[in-house]
Amino acid sequence: MRARYPDQEGYVERDGVKIFYEVFGTGEPTVLFLPTWSVVHSRIWKAQIPYLARHCRVITFDGRGNGRSSRPASVDAYSDREFAADALAVMDATATQQAVVVSLSCGTFWSLLLAAEHPERVAGAVYISVTFSSLPKHPYRMVYSFNDVLDTDEGWAKYNRHYWLKDYPGFLEFFIAQAFTEPHSTKQIEDLVG
Repeated sequence: MRARYPDQEGYVERDGVKIFYEVFGTGEPTVLFLPTWSVVHSRIWKAQIPYLARHCRVITFDGRGNGRSSRPASVDAYSDREFAADALAVMDATATQQAVVVSLSCGTFWSLLLAAEHPERVAGAVYISVTFSSLPKHPYRMVYSFNDVLDTDEGWAKYNRHYWLKDYPGFLEFFIAQAFTEPHSTKQIEDLVG
């Protein structure tokens, strides 16, 4: 059950990768919610959509590698520029000339690329919990290597390639709990892990 169902949904294909999108409402301006990272699909925005869709046109899409979008095998297919190009393709597929882009976490860099390379298409930008790959990593994440086999899987050692292959749900539970540290955040944690 959802608080607000889309008025339109579809796929746009770019270089063999299908990107799933949904459109809600018909007002102005158009608000485009970008994916946050490949571990979370577009339903992360479910609490914002019902209200905004009463006043604006709202578009969400599942980032490549998640939700109903394709999961390309190549590492290069997940570059920052690919995600920004997907956002532009979704705008084109939905006949969106210009939008206010809203982004969270990794999506902030993708929306920055979109705005820098296509400023005429971005009416405004909202950046939440900014994460850029060029920024220094959180000190806890610097303790363990991502690529090496580790002799522990406690705490931030879960942010490791080999742990993900062994227990990806365990990584998600840990990582999401780090983002939602407030008491009574169990619903948000449960939704995001799901």
